[in-house]
Amino acid sequence: MRCQTPDCTGEHQSQTISHSVIHRERTFVIHAVPADVCPDCGAVLVAEETILYIDHLLARKARSKSTAFVYEV
Repeated sequence: MRCQTPDCTGEHQSQTISHSVIHRERTFVIHAVPADVCPDCGAVLVAEETILYIDHLLARKARSKSTAFVYEV
């Protein structure tokens, strides 16, 4: 897919990234998140389904008593 960043002519490529999320005033880093990344400008696109899945994981974490989680999508 062609990059949508103004003045960028790159093509997005599928790869995995580490994605940080602030949830309830805490920062979580989630590894191995599938994303499309432009090699020219670095723009990152994460699919809506992936974001919904991450939200689901964070909601489960909020109900848990545990204090440390490592997530891979």
